[in-house]
Amino acid sequence: MRRATGLFSTAILLDIWETRAGRVLRVFGLDSVRTTILTLAVLATLIPALVTGVASYRQNSRAIREKVDEQLGGASALTAREIGLWLKERQYDLRVFATSYEVTDNVERTTPQTRQRLANYLGSVNERFLDYDELVVVAPDGRTVASSERTPAGFALGPETLRRARAGDVVLGEPVHGDSGRATTMEVAVPILSPTGRFVGVLAGRLDFAGIEKTLREQLAGRDDRVVVVRTDGAPILVAGNATTAPPVETLRELQRAESTTVAYTASDGTEVLGAASPVQVVDWIAIAELPTEVAYGEIRRLRNASVLLVLVLLGVVGSLAYALGLLIVQPLSRLTLASERVARGDLDVDVPLSGGGELLQLTTVFNDMVRRLRDGRDELERLSVTDELTGLANRRRLMAEIGREVTRSLRTAHPFAILMLDVDRFKSFNDSYGHQAGDFVLKRLAITLRKCVRDVDTVARYGGEEFMVILPETAVTEARQVAERIRATTEADRYSPADGVDELNVTVSIGLALFPAHGDSLESLIAAADDALYRSKEGGRNRVTAAKGPGKKG
Repeated sequence: MRRATGLFSTAILLDIWETRAGRVLRVFGLDSVRTTILTLAVLATLIPALVTGVASYRQNSRAIREKVDEQLGGASALTAREIGLWLKERQYDLRVFATSYEVTDNVERTTPQTRQRLANYLGSVNERFLDYDELVVVAPDGRTVASSERTPAGFALGPETLRRARAGDVVLGEPVHGDSGRATTMEVAVPILSPTGRFVGVLAGRLDFAGIEKTLREQLAGRDDRVVVVRTDGAPILVAGNATTAPPVETLRELQRAESTTVAYTASDGTEVLGAASPVQVVDWIAIAELPTEVAYGEIRRLRNASVLLVLVLLGVVGSLAYALGLLIVQPLSRLTLASERVARGDLDVDVPLSGGGELLQLTTVFNDMVRRLRDGRDELERLSVTDELTGLANRRRLMAEIGREVTRSLRTAHPFAILMLDVDRFKSFNDSYGHQAGDFVLKRLAITLRKCVRDVDTVARYGGEEFMVILPETAVTEARQVAERIRATTEADRYSPADGVDELNVTVSIGLALFPAHGDSLESLIAAADDALYRSKEGGRNRVTAAKGPGKKG
């Protein structure tokens, strides 16, 4: 009786809802079938298009930001490399000049003829190497012996510079700033040694930054980004592109902490920019690449406008075709829309069934092919991110993740697991004797041996260099030692020729064994225990298996 009453009440409610819905449809002129289909088609197109557009806009915004990060990080790193290389080359030039017999033979002679001959040599070198404004030779007592210029401008070569040069160091002076506030020149000094190796003076050159500034400007020609090179205290060294001066010191510290990723800030000229910094290796300088925010995000705005325009055009097309085509278009588009939403959320396990014909069939085919390519690319990236390129085994990243999972599972189930850390004995000597290609062959061969000697549920990984690690789930010390001995014996018995014409030989491995949680109650302590056991295998004569002594320290 109660069931019948409930069904009757539900029927009444549905009737009331349909009556009121009909009234609403008639108010908006949607009482005809064709008008209703048109409205539903427009709504079915508008809503998914907006959702997909927003999702696509967000994804593309992130992609563009990552692209900007990569562009600015690469530009700052390239600038740092260019400047570092430029300074290294100039230092090398001075060292070459300093070893010329014209310098070493005449620097200690005090006759006017030898001084003039030395000055002529410096002048001819300076004419061919335009990065130097002036070259001078200074005696150990600080006295200027000769200069490439008839009227020497003078160098700041004090006792400290001579002391460092006497010690064999290349001495880089402080950059000299011009009226613009940027550095224009910098002194570089190298020691002059006699043929017997005795310190006889210093060859110094005044570097002109105009050459490297020109190189940087040429690299940035036609581009919107700009480059600033500063010292760590914020003093400007070089600028290229549309840059005017260095950012504030607070911003510079933030860029250093960001480690080549972009930072948004206001430049000295008031422009909102994104910047990335990279250190110059040779000196204590920092290269900063900047890009105006308006330029960096211009592509995002164009994408937004294009998305809006696309939605409007789509509405017009659907509005004109929906009346005639109705559900024939709506249904396939709905499937594609739902599939696009899944793809936008990161779900690539999508396969839209083919239906209809013409453009819809082609669109569905292209969409499925696109999703398949994305899925294949994702799978390949995932595989490469956890696979060692040489051996095909799991790499260290995956290894640490697997050990972490085994630690969690062992704590949950109270079941132990073991790890084996093994190292190829005397691998460096093998490489030195037969070459790195033969060494790579040994590592590949050992990877095959490891796969053969363990179970499918075990994880074999390359820990680094010639070190490998095996994770043995649900395994006690006795079984782990048996596996380790099997690996050791199989490796020792495997003989092959490392190169043509070389007799067959073999390599051996030393293995350290540790059990969780008996030898270590954390990931770090377990690995440390296995490493200690491996070390004792090496100390005990190699080609053996050693178990950890006792519980490791918790990491």
